[in-house]
Amino acid sequence: MFKSIIKFLFPATKKNNQPNYSYFEEDDNSAEKEQQNAIDALQTSLNIMPEKNASIEEKNQQAFYDYLFGESTKTDQHDELSLHVANKIQTLLLHPKKILENLPILPVSLTRVIEQLNDDEFNTEVLIDLIQQEPVIAGKVIELANSSYYNRNNKNITDLQSAFMLLGATGLMEGVINGFISKLTPQSQIYFKQYGNKIWKHSLSTGVIAKKLINSSEHKHDAAQGYLIGLICNLGDMIIYQLLMEAFSYVHPDCQPNSLAFKNLMVKNSKKITYHIAKHWNFPSSILDSLALQAKLTKSSMLGSVFIKRPIGCYIYEANIISELELMFKDKKIDNTAIIDGKNFLVFSNEAKKYLDNLLCKETQY
Repeated sequence: MFKSIIKFLFPATKKNNQPNYSYFEEDDNSAEKEQQNAIDALQTSLNIMPEKNASIEEKNQQAFYDYLFGESTKTDQHDELSLHVANKIQTLLLHPKKILENLPILPVSLTRVIEQLNDDEFNTEVLIDLIQQEPVIAGKVIELANSSYYNRNNKNITDLQSAFMLLGATGLMEGVINGFISKLTPQSQIYFKQYGNKIWKHSLSTGVIAKKLINSSEHKHDAAQGYLIGLICNLGDMIIYQLLMEAFSYVHPDCQPNSLAFKNLMVKNSKKITYHIAKHWNFPSSILDSLALQAKLTKSSMLGSVFIKRPIGCYIYEANIISELELMFKDKKIDNTAIIDGKNFLVFSNEAKKYLDNLLCKETQY
């Protein structure tokens, strides 16, 4: 997806796979200063989550990125190649225009679905015709219709019309969104199965949990939109990881993008990049507002005051936290204590607390 950008950032020859360390030596003083500031900021960020002084939010984020990409050893902090790649990507993230220009165009079908989120009178036949023009997305809709969640009778669904009869408008929307977002998931044959698949599972899980939380609240009419926001709120992780994979594939194919420097790139930039992507795709202001809130909510203690005016954005924040905890819990990377701490310190709403209580109850039943 980003091969042309990577070649520009790393103009070394592929024969020796050595990065061009003189890339930052430019005549433009302002550009050089900006790039150096990015490097200095990144070096400083390597210490943003010290073990003793880290908040519970920072510890949870660090634990989840370790779960996604593997634990980073202390030597990773001084890995010259990793720092070089991270520095270049950080500079690129400061000016995301090039990234946005290389993203897939938002399908007309998804645009129509977004426009119709709060409209019960859309034309189903027109929408199905649009979806048929996107084979990957159409496949995801049919796949969802055949899932155990929707297809209780195990009847084989093979066409979009039958899928809509089973899924309804909300289910059809979910299938369309899943199909498009899955196209952005890192697809490297080397790393995807181990890491990229976890990022996709987290995105999907966040959407599902957001829908459940909102459905259980007085704002249930926003549950469909909550699913969409939950699904895309981690797009930044996908994009940054994709950039890192393609950079390493070009610079040094034998290395894995799992250093502490890379994780801190995601911590600092993921939510902002997600917002820029949604804005680039002309998402409605209600969606942009909730995504912007994800970058502003740095402490769970902020939820109490923010929930009153922006409940959907807060439910998305909680769904993201719960998804992280649930994935680690199910893979036995954390224990009951972490879930209890999550309930007491990382979420605010009664819906979120109840969800975590149910998660513990299910575990005790097995």
